[in-house]
Parts: sequence; C-alpha cells; structure tokens
Amino acid sequence: MSEYNPIYISHKIKNVQSAVNATLDTKPAPRKRPRRLARWVIVITLISLLGVGIQNAYSSLADSDFFLMTHIRVHGNSLMSEAEVVALSQLQVGTNLFACDITSVTERVAQHPMVKKVLLHREPPETLVISIEERQPVGLLNTPNGLMGLDESGKIFPLSPAAQVDLPILTGVDLQRDQDGSWASALAKFVTELQIHTPAFWREISEICTDNPHSATVYLVADDLALRMRFENPEKQIRNFRAYTQATSGLGTDLAYIDLRYRDQVIVGRRQ
Repeated sequence: MSEYNPIYISHKIKNVQSAVNATLDTKPAPRKRPRRLARWVIVITLISLLGVGIQNAYSSLADSDFFLMTHIRVHGNSLMSEAEVVALSQLQVGTNLFACDITSVTERVAQHPMVKKVLLHREPPETLVISIEERQPVGLLNTPNGLMGLDESGKIFPLSPAAQVDLPILTGVDLQRDQDGSWASALAKFVTELQIHTPAFWREISEICTDNPHSATVYLVADDLALRMRFENPEKQIRNFRAYTQATSGLGTDLAYIDLRYRDQVIVGRRQ
C-alpha cells in the first residue's frame, strides 16, 4: 500500500501564492496615447513668446534713459593712450549703452595696426569696457617713413605718438627687396631670442644692422665694438662671446670687431 505524505500549507503561504498567481495572470495595461506632438507644440509656443519678450525687453533697454553711457574704460593699453582707443571706437558718452553696435565698434578698433585683439563688453547701467591686446615691438625698424615697430612675428607697424619705448634701432633691411617679409621675420626671430634668452646682453645693445636675411652686426651701447652674428642660434654665440671676454680679461681698446658667426670659433679684428 502506497504511503502518502501530507503537505501542510499555512494560511500565509496560500495568500503569497495567490498573489503570485494573480500577478502572472494579469494582462498588461493598455498603453496611453502618446502626447509628444502636444508637448512640442507647447515648447515651440513658449520659445516664440520668449523671443518676442526678449526683443521687446531689449528695445526697452535701448530706449531707456537709465542706461545712458557715462564711462568708457580701456584695459590692456600700454603703448596707445586711452583717448586714442576711445577715438578709434567713435563712441560718444551720453548715448544709450545698449544702442551702440558692439560688432561695428570692435571692427573699427581692430583695424588699427597696433591692435592685435580687441573685446568689448557692457557693464550696466553706465559703463562700456574696451579690452585690447597691443602688438609689442621687439625693436624699432628704421624705414623711409621713419621708425616703425617690429613685433616678434615680423609684423611692421607704425607706432602711436603716445608710445614710449626704449629698444634697439634695427637698420639695413631693404623693404623693397623683402616683398614676402621673410627678411623681417628672420630679424624679428633673432631679436626676440636675444631678448628672451640673453636679457643682460640685450640691455647692452644700441643698434642691430643687417644687410642680408642671414646675419647682422650688433653694436653695443658702452663699447665702440661690433659683434658679427648669424641669425641662427644667437644664445650660443653670446656664450662664446662671454667665454672670450672672460678668458682675455675683458675687451681691449684696439678691438674693431668680434666675429661670432663660425661654430665654436671667435675671430677678432683689431684696429690698425
């Protein structure tokens, strides 16, 4: 005779099982109808209203006497005067701060050859700020039109009458022969390397004369002496010059020139 083992299920377990069965037998709820189109209509409507509101608000600002421009500040200028920059902008104190055309003003100031970058921004309720970055000359190039600035990129530009600079005079560049600007660029690179890597020597220079795009003669302030140098690797040439002066206990009065253009050699010319 078969034996049967009784199975006891508590009331709590029955309830759990019923819940599980009910879950398994439940049919998925019908999906709600998408409302994406309605949402986009609302978004587009709000954006349109916002755009109209901004236009009306800006128009109100441009017509308001509360935003009359009473101050024009200039930042970043060291060679140009503040009055010169303001004159370039053609802005007038007393006009509305929001009525001025920032784009046109920026273009006018940027056209000046000494201006490298310019940025304008408003500081309500009454101030407009003109921030500029000027071209910094590394030397004063002697041209048929007078002294002009030469920056580190080889750009030649007229200097502002307000500019006060103490830089070596750069002579000998034939601008008619230098149509592509390579000569001026090579000289600018040479001068910039001297200024950065040999600052003490740089302060002794009064003039740099070049008659070709590869070398120059450097004249010192305190000594009636010419240093002949090539444009390539001026820092090493100055080290050779310093080594020579230390080895000979200074410079004699009979020296006419020192030629540093040759690798690891110092050639000396003496006065007759």
